[in-house]
Amino acid sequence: MKNFLLIFLAILLLIPFGTLGILYALFTVRPLSEYWRGIAESLDQLGNHVCGPIFNQWMIVEHNKYMTKFGNIDETVSSVLGKNQRTNTLTRSGKWLNRLLNRLDENHSIDSIEENP
Repeated sequence: MKNFLLIFLAILLLIPFGTLGILYALFTVRPLSEYWRGIAESLDQLGNHVCGPIFNQWMIVEHNKYMTKFGNIDETVSSVLGKNQRTNTLTRSGKWLNRLLNRLDENHSIDSIEENP
């Protein structure tokens, strides 16, 4: 229960302070593209951790010794997709998400692989 309350408090604090932080960064941070990239990567890592159990069920072939599981807080969804693309252990839904990301950014998942997150 304590950890759930900490999550709730973090979300409550993120709304006002996150907004303030972004507004401040708009006027003070250069290059701004690196700032946005950092936010995107952090959210990607959070998504990997939060959605790890369901992504493992939906996006990778179970019981395959070559698969890389979702859920590591220090790794992005894109990195796990890339590792599973390399070993051909993506399910149909994993391949669909991988194709979507690669349409937005060519070779996105392969280029996003973190070997030692």
